[in-house]
Amino acid sequence: MECYGKNIFATDFSFDIEIRLGAGAFVCGEETALLESIEGKRGQPRVKPPYPANSGLWGKPTLINNVETYANIAQIILKGSDWYSSIGTENSKGTKVFALGGNVNNIGLVEVPMGTTLREIVYDIGGGIPNGRDFKAAQTGGPSGGCIPKEHLDTPIDYESL
Repeated sequence: MECYGKNIFATDFSFDIEIRLGAGAFVCGEETALLESIEGKRGQPRVKPPYPANSGLWGKPTLINNVETYANIAQIILKGSDWYSSIGTENSKGTKVFALGGNVNNIGLVEVPMGTTLREIVYDIGGGIPNGRDFKAAQTGGPSGGCIPKEHLDTPIDYESL
């Protein structure tokens, strides 16, 4: 899908954006895996450097973001950067979208302020573990992430802590 913004606010500035649908794999949320998918290859992360800004789509400099990033832009423009900066932690601003799945009572997509603890996500939003069973670990960050064991349930979900 292409969106064209010609002569924005009656100025000479024009901005075009193209949204591409990847192969649908979860890993394609990672920017370089998405580039691989768009190029018709298997969606898997590239070794960095080089970074997409230097060598991205078909080896050309590329600005690429996940749709989640672009989804924040309209709200930031409408409500302002101070509003956005008031959500989350001092160093990890805004919200984060998670696919909450596995052995929890409530599964689905959730959006929480950065800094929310894993315990809050699993128990308050996810409704806990079925049949009162114990929490063992949660896998975060897709293929590039890791497992967070029970002893770290109160870890804030932000870029510094994870």
